[in-house]
Amino acid sequence: MTDACPHALSAGSYLLGLLTAEETHEFRQHCTRCSHCREELVDLMPGALYLQELRADVLAAGRGPCTDRPFLSTVVAREPRWIAGCGTA
Repeated sequence: MTDACPHALSAGSYLLGLLTAEETHEFRQHCTRCSHCREELVDLMPGALYLQELRADVLAAGRGPCTDRPFLSTVVAREPRWIAGCGTA
């Protein structure tokens, strides 16, 4: 990531669907004018796709949300961790 645009920090959250509807709309509008943010989206896309596939695989395997470990970030708080073996001691 470059420091060319402060809005580029929202690119990862946008790709993971963690922004509110209003934030998503604002970021999309911003990207129509900002090549730096569009480049950041392209750079982050492979990782975001991998995380989506991983989450789908975990859900398909019937894993549940991890509830016995504290949430360490806002991202995790909005999307609970899916950890193999969580809650089975």
